[in-house]
Amino acid sequence: MAAEVLGNQNGRLEQRLVKQLKEAGLNEITWISPDTLEVHDDWREDGSAIWRMQYEYFNQILPIACIHTYFYNFAQAMEKYGPKNVKWKVWTPSPTVCSKVIAVAIKDDIIQEVLFSGGCDGNSKCIDRLLYGTSVQMAKHLLGDITCGDKGTSCGRELAGGL
Repeated sequence: MAAEVLGNQNGRLEQRLVKQLKEAGLNEITWISPDTLEVHDDWREDGSAIWRMQYEYFNQILPIACIHTYFYNFAQAMEKYGPKNVKWKVWTPSPTVCSKVIAVAIKDDIIQEVLFSGGCDGNSKCIDRLLYGTSVQMAKHLLGDITCGDKGTSCGRELAGGL
């Protein structure tokens, strides 16, 4: 089976999605760049109109996967093709922080994975590793009052708020 993925090949969410799709047997991955969503003369014939509509429908949170003509946003694709009984929560944090998207995998109120798109690579990996196996309530308690500089918030605080 094949899948088309709209997004940045180097993005954290995209890499995680592709890994999960391959584990589910979708080995043929075609990348679609968000730049192709710009309107051009033959945009209806080459599928750009459909991609653009889905991109806007899913609030521009990347990636989007098209599998057998059905479109999935990141959370939908992960819940369908990823480990069973894991729910993904994906949101856009405050524009004052560096990260652009936060995605959290939760199973039985326990955090399984945390992914940040954008922001500091090292800190994002640390947060993911440290929160693995932590309850949602504990993560909210630990991160809820952390600020970054004079921003009044932080990627950790935005994570706690989204949970």
